Amino acid sequence: MQVGIDIIEIKRLGNIEKDQQKLKKFFTQNEIEYFNRFAKKIEHVAGFFCAKEAFAKALKCGFGKELNPLDLEILHKNSGAPFVNILKKSIKEKLKDKKIDISISHSNTVATSICIIL
Repeated sequence: MQVGIDIIEIKRLGNIEKDQQKLKKFFTQNEIEYFNRFAKKIEHVAGFFCAKEAFAKALKCGFGKELNPLDLEILHKNSGAPFVNILKKSIKEKLKDKKIDISISHSNTVATSICIIL
């Protein structure tokens, strides 16, 4: 079992949700479209940021040479539950027989996420 967790104070992200260029460095078009459904986007941006960080920590690699934030995206099932969609072929292959669970939570001031890979 591999576990990763992340938490962030939302104010640390500044006004990133209003800067499309900054968003595109960390989030896929699908994720950005999801954010745009909400009047108050920043909590969702922060939650997805934490989810990606938690996933990278669970892999024990962090973001860098092996993995970058655009190699995965956070999507939602019809039930509303978030899941990780791995876009990078080598990471997808590495985890093909694994189960990945992710949970995201946020308030007005903080966001957090945990990722468990079994």
